[in-house]
Amino acid sequence: MSLTRRTLLAASGAGAVALGGAACGSGGAMDPSVPLDIDVADADLSGAIGLLTPDFVGDDRAVLDDDIIAPFTKRTGVDVSVDQVDWNKLNEKISTGIAGGIIADVIMTGVGWTQPFAEKGIFAEIPADFIEGLGYDESVLVSTRYDGRYYSLPQALDLRFIGFHPELLEKKGIDSAPESLDELAQAAAELTGDGVVGLDFLSGSAGSARQAFVFLLYAFGGTMFSDDGLAPRLHEEPGRLALQWMLDCMDTGAIDYSIQAAEGQPSPFQQKKAAMSLVSTGNWPTWQTMTPELCEKGAVGTFLLPSGVDADPVMFQGGTFISISSLSKNKDAAAGFMKHMLEPDILGKASAATGKVPPTPDIPETEGIRSNLLMAFGLENLPYAGATEGGSAAYMEVRSNLDGIVETCLTGRATVDQTLADMKKLCDGAISRI
Repeated sequence: MSLTRRTLLAASGAGAVALGGAACGSGGAMDPSVPLDIDVADADLSGAIGLLTPDFVGDDRAVLDDDIIAPFTKRTGVDVSVDQVDWNKLNEKISTGIAGGIIADVIMTGVGWTQPFAEKGIFAEIPADFIEGLGYDESVLVSTRYDGRYYSLPQALDLRFIGFHPELLEKKGIDSAPESLDELAQAAAELTGDGVVGLDFLSGSAGSARQAFVFLLYAFGGTMFSDDGLAPRLHEEPGRLALQWMLDCMDTGAIDYSIQAAEGQPSPFQQKKAAMSLVSTGNWPTWQTMTPELCEKGAVGTFLLPSGVDADPVMFQGGTFISISSLSKNKDAAAGFMKHMLEPDILGKASAATGKVPPTPDIPETEGIRSNLLMAFGLENLPYAGATEGGSAAYMEVRSNLDGIVETCLTGRATVDQTLADMKKLCDGAISRI
């Protein structure tokens, strides 16, 4: 059975760092207002560069070293050293490096990180004609721009949508994808009972409470910020509807805020304690290890999050983006390595290793990619991946505090009105410090 609808820097961190002080001690750093030269020939590259990445951990590191970096070094003679850091320490790592004037030439960050660092002059501008020539869908380029110019490129995407157990839906006579959020809530309520929750939307296996809220915000037609990033929008009516939708589902039992899996254990969805769940393409390696039966064709169905305002469905977009430091002393080699990372065969090797989705379907197909059913669904639906975090140079500060505000509402410690007011206050304060 298939339900696929194919038509469908905190104030103490980077936000507080002034580029001028950092750049003075870096010697030879490029002017961030001058776009990179992407067309330098391999024969003209030399020296060494550093790569800062939160990805390619564990066994994946060998793929980075042997299959991605080694061919570039062999072709150009440029040595690439790797500084690997956990995602939860990445912002601190970058901010510390900026303050000391010593930071990697090539920096990998997340969705929503580009604008804060670009605003401070930390990321170098990437020529628009190069990016536009890649032919990527607009949905994956939204987070790469600041003030109308490009400062990052998507390297690997973490896409989120709804997964379901077909047999549990069949048992309740549900044989078509919900076409609205009201229908999704109704289906989730019907599926709830006998030790099963209808929809696991908040357990964290595919994100956080903040990200669940942002996903629904877009499904209700909202955005986090105005187009220029200087005014919050998440507190407006779509934000109210997003919070109320989760609260209403919690009232019926269709969403259970308390449902969790012990650390290192299968998620509620993997244990079939949830009939439907917010799932991430990044869940696939965990499924392969813990519950390989879910990786069999037909074992899990998928559909996009339906709209709450009679519009197209949406897919949430997280992932890893590449930028070049404006403090780089070897910007030509850094730009050359960025181009190398985005070559179709390199994207394919990286995706097969990490389980993340390449930003384009135009890559050589491998068995690892072919067999990854979550990745296949994500690639088929890239045009719908418009639900993203960020959109303002103030976002790193907002990001670090928004989770707590959403959780306070969902646990009954604040009303919807109080929560929306707190969101606006948080955003207004962060924007005032840009």
